[in-house]
Amino acid sequence: MRSTFLGFNTVRSGLFAAQRALDITGHNIANVNTKGYTRQRLEQVQSTPMSLPGGQGMLGTGVDTLAIKQLRNEFLDFRYRGEVNSLGYWEAKRDGLYYLEAILNEPSDTGITTVIDELFASFQQLSKPENANNLSTRNLVRENAIAFTNSINHMYDQMEKMVRDLNFDIVTTVNSINSYADQIAQLNEQIFRFEVDGGNANDLRDQRNHLIDELSKLVNLEVVEVVDINDTVVSSKEHVGKKMVLQINGQPLVYHGTAYKLDADTKGKSDFFEDIGVDLEINTVKWANGSTLNVSGLKGELKALLDLRDGTGGNTKGVPYYIEQLNRFTQVFAEEVNKIHSSGYGLDGKTGYHFFTANGLTTTDAKMDGAPQINAKNIRVSLDMDDLNKIAAASEEDLLPGDGSNALRISKLRDDTGMFREGKPEDFLKTLISNLGVDTLEAIRNATNQLALTEQVDIERQRISGVSMDEELSNMVKFQHAYNASARMITTMDEMLDVVINRIGLVGR
Repeated sequence: MRSTFLGFNTVRSGLFAAQRALDITGHNIANVNTKGYTRQRLEQVQSTPMSLPGGQGMLGTGVDTLAIKQLRNEFLDFRYRGEVNSLGYWEAKRDGLYYLEAILNEPSDTGITTVIDELFASFQQLSKPENANNLSTRNLVRENAIAFTNSINHMYDQMEKMVRDLNFDIVTTVNSINSYADQIAQLNEQIFRFEVDGGNANDLRDQRNHLIDELSKLVNLEVVEVVDINDTVVSSKEHVGKKMVLQINGQPLVYHGTAYKLDADTKGKSDFFEDIGVDLEINTVKWANGSTLNVSGLKGELKALLDLRDGTGGNTKGVPYYIEQLNRFTQVFAEEVNKIHSSGYGLDGKTGYHFFTANGLTTTDAKMDGAPQINAKNIRVSLDMDDLNKIAAASEEDLLPGDGSNALRISKLRDDTGMFREGKPEDFLKTLISNLGVDTLEAIRNATNQLALTEQVDIERQRISGVSMDEELSNMVKFQHAYNASARMITTMDEMLDVVINRIGLVGR
């Protein structure tokens, strides 16, 4: 026989379930604008029914609340982190190449091609008979040459500064990765403690998932959950007893409550800059325990920064590649001008002077053993050219009046298609700018495409996990009515029991 108060217990369970569902709805509404929040729902199931005698069936005893669950699709999380990782790579690469384009500043009226044209034009002016012995024209040649070397030097200095800035960005990014790793490790510990009895630490899991999403943009991650053989699983819940591990190329960045971290504090010489005689230190990225990090297997923003700082060609063209090309242009250009200039004669009747030297040395010093080779960093107008009479405009030693034939030979270098394998100087620069333009367009295109893919996956995630105000308000009304109905049911049953207890049996007293 059913208990007299069975109905009260049945309705009480409905009252508490509706109340808890309302609390969860309020929590969802409060976090509608919280980044990374996943909406929650109350899982309910019928209570164990009571069997009635005589084969009458089973009488329901109310509702049980099982758990507060998140509405989340782990596969979409996996997809999002893969797409946002690629997005981080292409956005960082796009921004770096944008800056390189600004340094080269071509095509423009103030770019290096304009400066070269002005230099060759001044040599052509010097080649005219009426100007060959004119000191003002010679001074114009020297000033345009200084403008040319200053432009090359400035471009190199800006690229070297960009390498230093990228190095700083790499250190900052590694520090951000380590900070995320610390926070995730702390959350792992907290989640493990809260869920050891089989519960769900939903809000802590949201915080952790959001941090993993942010971290995935910086570096490629493998997110796995493992069961430690020393742990005892104390619940049938799927996640209980498992520890989260974040790996980079198979090596753990976070193992449950331990963050292993990366290290970018160690400085060393850059092989590329050391080869060109520049003393520049860069930070090496490795594991904090001293083990080597497989840099080639990295992805994300960190990989893009490393490619931009260290890339010398192939699929990883970075600043060193463009410095190398600028150095090649400078060396060949200076050699060709010096070859012709040193074969000519100045107004002083002397020959053999270099027009360009490294660091502005004299020709004698530049020819000494151990003298530095000309590159984009150190190219200067030779100190000899301070004496305008030494500018070798003439081809003959007897200095015929108005002889500017050697200056004319130098001016014709502008159209020398054999100077570079790409052709004349202008062709070399056009090829370099075209290569940079193609790389930049590729980065822009891929960044745009990746943004669209990332947003699409995120929209799919939000469709499942995001809070819909319309849906939550509808649920609020539904649970409110359920709560009111349960409360009304309690009042009804109270009245029924009042009749049974206080009124039955009063007749005849």
